[in-house]
Amino acid sequence: MQTTPKRGRVATREALIDAGLRLFGEVTAVSVSIDDITGAAQVSKQTFYNHFTDKPDLLQAIRASVRADCKTFIDRVNENEPDPARRMARGLCGYTVLALRDRLRGRFIARTLLDELGTDSELNTGVVHDVSLGLAEGRLSALVLDTGVAYTLGITQALVARIVGCTDVAAAVVISQQFGTLLLRGFGVAHGEAEMIASQAADQVVRLGARAGSEASFNQARPAAYKAARAGLPGAGSDRLGVPPRSARV
Repeated sequence: MQTTPKRGRVATREALIDAGLRLFGEVTAVSVSIDDITGAAQVSKQTFYNHFTDKPDLLQAIRASVRADCKTFIDRVNENEPDPARRMARGLCGYTVLALRDRLRGRFIARTLLDELGTDSELNTGVVHDVSLGLAEGRLSALVLDTGVAYTLGITQALVARIVGCTDVAAAVVISQQFGTLLLRGFGVAHGEAEMIASQAADQVVRLGARAGSEASFNQARPAAYKAARAGLPGAGSDRLGVPPRSARV
């Protein structure tokens, strides 16, 4: 097999993560072999095992880095927004923007988001916070927190699956509004209000966010948490991605 000579440790790990991200986004993880991953990354099997113990270890590293990136982005989208219902709708639309700007990660999210549903999972802290807040304030209704979190992640995964095949921002806005309305209606928000909140979120987050930068500039602005996870380093940063400042929103 052709290998890339003299590639540094961090660059090799990144190559393996990129290969896994691409392959796991195209087919189910069960269908991807370590040979497929090492072939795509142009490294030997021994090199793979120098970085990861097995395929699930690689998958978890990719999942953690992608979800950390999503959380940083959505935290920025929801900055200074106190209403749980609006936070939910805006967070959902944040995933639309991420999928529009990076189809590769969008496909990965569409295939793997439901792999981690636990309310105690570090990957789900954002959605757990917003659902918990909504239930505590009586703004949202659900039988239990676990059900509300699973429902939110299911709607999000379905939305991203639709968006990765969407090439038109206007269509993405409409799709996001429809899914946002569905999400809020499932939490007991009245239809008219759910539709209004979802419409505003889609316009303010998706329409403006899609204009904020190209895919290339978005990829360059990945937060330190994402970069650290790819490099196998501890720590996380607070870099923010290309969502316009609140002063630019209506």
